[in-house]
Amino acid sequence: MTKVLSSEPISAGPNVETNERSRGRFQIKSPEQPLVLLLIVGSFLAVSTIIAKAAPEFGWHPLALLQWSILGGAIGLFALTRLFAGSRSGPERARSSAGLAQLAFYLLVSGVLFIIPNMIAVVAAPKVGAGFVSLSFAFPLVLTYAFAVVLRIEHFQKLRATGVLFGLAGGVLLAVSGRDLNVEASFWSLFALTIPVFLATGNIYRTLKWPAGAKPVDLALGMMAVGFVALAVFNLFFGVPFAPGSWNENAGALLAAQAAIFSLQYGLYFRLQQTAGPVYLSQIGSVAAVVGLGLGFLVFGEIPNAAKLAAVAAVGAGIVLVTRGRNRH
Repeated sequence: MTKVLSSEPISAGPNVETNERSRGRFQIKSPEQPLVLLLIVGSFLAVSTIIAKAAPEFGWHPLALLQWSILGGAIGLFALTRLFAGSRSGPERARSSAGLAQLAFYLLVSGVLFIIPNMIAVVAAPKVGAGFVSLSFAFPLVLTYAFAVVLRIEHFQKLRATGVLFGLAGGVLLAVSGRDLNVEASFWSLFALTIPVFLATGNIYRTLKWPAGAKPVDLALGMMAVGFVALAVFNLFFGVPFAPGSWNENAGALLAAQAAIFSLQYGLYFRLQQTAGPVYLSQIGSVAAVVGLGLGFLVFGEIPNAAKLAAVAAVGAGIVLVTRGRNRH
């Protein structure tokens, strides 16, 4: 990924052509690596939502499990980085005090935009179902493209704009699909639909403000650290129990599984953004939606109604149009 709207270049991945301001788009020279990253990260996103729904059954408050999973994921990612990449890492770039302040602010904003949608997802999943929450992750693609056009990161393209409209139609259908829920669940279904807004905003922000010379894995670690601290403060303030009702093998296994997923998911997340840009990155939501609906049915017996299936079709059509429009640039 390259930094746009800035005179200071950053190091880019080997498969990315420089994102020139006048052209305002990313070009992937070799799609194989981004596609593999997309499928892996999107699938992990869906699995983490399934685990979040299962948290109460194992004695965990979903926010407590999320908090410790983020910390465990950051520790695991740090260990993996030092174990497999430490000897090959290049020298760290010296930063001025202004550069450090810029990096700190970047990590703060990225961490907040990272933790809020995750908090919403893990709390909403037990209320409205893992499939519903997973499907809500499909909409950042269309929102990210809309933001990218407004901010001139990408040019307007009719085919992609049509895809955005299909995606918005899918959002309406998804909201309608929760009309038969009880009052509390209906509230959480609407709240879950704010997830794409936070994710799309984060995608664009990280693209525009990516610190010069910063490595994806270091930004991922910083973002997770900020997210952990912010969530720990929130949980402490609102009295969320930090531990499960009773420690047992299952509770520990659930925590270990979620931490392992986070360490891989967010380590690859920034690499995907650096390699392919924010709009391509947003397609992880479509992967998560499909995988999440399937897992929701297999694990919890969540049978999607007609509105949800229509939402899947609309979102799928939007994704195809947005992707095809990109290839015609």
